[in-house]
Amino acid sequence: MTVRITPEALVVIRRSLELAGADPDATAVRVRFAGGAVRSRFATEAEPTDVVVETEGIRVFVANTIVEEHGDVEIAVTDEHDQLTVRPLRS
Repeated sequence: MTVRITPEALVVIRRSLELAGADPDATAVRVRFAGGAVRSRFATEAEPTDVVVETEGIRVFVANTIVEEHGDVEIAVTDEHDQLTVRPLRS
């Protein structure tokens, strides 16, 4: 199981943390499916089954249900509105 974060998604996550005044050492972004869409929120701790990804000092907690449903994935950004999205990992 592999979870990657695209450079574009990393920029969006970092900007969100900065705008919220959140310390990346203490705060992460948790990505999950809710209501049929990808949702993200700030979190200080991962859920017990989350996949934890750390890149360039940024932590992202990915709900295990995403990995169970889609296998290897990358967290990316939609072209419209810079929203986080999940897509199958490209080889």
